[in-house]
Amino acid sequence: MKKIWAAVLAALIMLTLFGCTKEAKTYDANKLADALNAGLKFGETLEKSEAEVAYSIYAVDESLCTDAALYLGSGATADEVAVFNCVDETAAEKVKNAVDDRLDYLLDGYSSYGPAEVPKIESAAVITEGVSVILCICENPDAVSGIMDAAAE
Repeated sequence: MKKIWAAVLAALIMLTLFGCTKEAKTYDANKLADALNAGLKFGETLEKSEAEVAYSIYAVDESLCTDAALYLGSGATADEVAVFNCVDETAAEKVKNAVDDRLDYLLDGYSSYGPAEVPKIESAAVITEGVSVILCICENPDAVSGIMDAAAE
């Protein structure tokens, strides 16, 4: 009888530990970027760019991603939306580093060119969800997660 209870207890422990794991959400890069562009506040109208432009601006090797989407402004503001879907978590980490480098670049440039944009860059939403890496430089970065939840597949 003790062996049966021990087995039942072990099974319950396993279910508790492994049964509640959170599965990463997945996104269509273009749909998520479109939703973020439509749902966030920006200081100017952003224009959609091709994935190749995203790879170039962020210095990301295309082979790390399955797709990407990018919205950019004119440069008068730092406003930007970028979504990268990566081939795996190792690639996502490399892309996240590239996003961090992009933020450093923008911070350096706008510190002298447009210091009013610096707080927006410093509070940018940078989110890694599974193999997706998302950057939003906007006036309301706290709204990003809600838009992401609604756009998850």
